[in-house]
Amino acid sequence: MYFMIDSRSIPQVRLVNETAIEPPYVHRRRIPHEWIIYMIKKGEMELEEDGVAYHLIPGDLLVLSPEGQHEGTKATCCEYFYIHFQHANIRAVEADEQQLCEQMYRVRSEALRGCNCGCEQSYPYGDGEGYDLLLPKYCHMTDEAVVSLTRGIYEIMLNNRDHMEYYKTLCGCLLLQLLVDVSRHCLSAELESSGMISARSYQKVLAVQNYLLTAYQEQITGDQLARQFDMNFDYLNRLFRQSVGRPIFQYLSSLRIARAKELLTTTSMRISQISERVGFLDESYFSKVFKKYTGVCPADYAKIAFNDRAPFSPTCGSASGRNS
Repeated sequence: MYFMIDSRSIPQVRLVNETAIEPPYVHRRRIPHEWIIYMIKKGEMELEEDGVAYHLIPGDLLVLSPEGQHEGTKATCCEYFYIHFQHANIRAVEADEQQLCEQMYRVRSEALRGCNCGCEQSYPYGDGEGYDLLLPKYCHMTDEAVVSLTRGIYEIMLNNRDHMEYYKTLCGCLLLQLLVDVSRHCLSAELESSGMISARSYQKVLAVQNYLLTAYQEQITGDQLARQFDMNFDYLNRLFRQSVGRPIFQYLSSLRIARAKELLTTTSMRISQISERVGFLDESYFSKVFKKYTGVCPADYAKIAFNDRAPFSPTCGSASGRNS
C-alpha cells in the first residue's frame, strides 16, 4: 500500500523520540487518531494493523494510519524511533503494483528531465500538479539510507525539545524533508527491483548530472567525461539521454543559459563577463546559443526583464552538440 501526500502542506509533529521495549511488554490495542511512523533500530517488532501482520526488523519503516487499529502480537526486544504527526492531506493510493511502478517511473523521469532553465515543469500524476509525494506504508531501508534518516530524526528530536520560537514549524519542515528522502529511496528501490531502471546505469547518470550542475562554468569535453566516469562517452551519452531526455551537452547548455538568465536579470555584469562566468569563452557564440534557447539575444533579454520588472520566460528551445 502507498499513500499520496500533498507536500505543500507542512506536517505537525506531536511526538518524536526513540525507545526500547522488552518482554513482557507488547503494544496495547488502540486507534491512534494520528499518523505514526516506526523505524526499527535493533531487535524486532511483531505488530498487527486491521488484521495485517507485520514482522519488523532493523531498517524497516512502517506508517500506521490514524483510523487503523493496531496492537502488538508478540513480546519482543526492540529499539525503534517513533514519530506521531498530523497532516492535512494524505490519502491511500488505489492501484495495482504494475500501475504504481509505471507511475513511479513517470515521476522520476519528469524529475530527471527538468530543464533547469526557468521553464514550467508539469508532472503527469495526481491532482497536486507535481506536489504529490508517494510514500509506502512499509519499506526496508538500506544501511546508507538508515544512517541518513537516523540523522534526520535526531535533528527533529533536538528541535522538538528546545522549544525555541517556531520550533513546531521547523520540526514539520524537517519531517517533510525526511518523508521526501524515504519516498526517493523507496522509489529507486522499487524501480530497480522491477527492472525498470538499472542501479549502476542510474547512479552513473545521476553522477554526471550532479557534476554538470556544479561544474557547468568549466570547459567540459566528451573525452574528459569519459575519463572521469570511466565509460565510453558515446555509451555514457546514450544512458544520459535515455534517462534525462537530452544529450549531455544539450543539458549542459540549458544549465548555462539558465545561469546566464539569472545573471542578466539580477546583476549589472557585462555580457562578456556573464558569457565567461557560465562557461562560454566566445561571447558571440554565447549570444548565438542564448538566442537559440530564448528567442532573443542577451541584451534584449535583460532589457525586457528589467522593463517588465518580472522574469522573462520564453519557451525553451533545444540545442545539440558533443562539445561546448
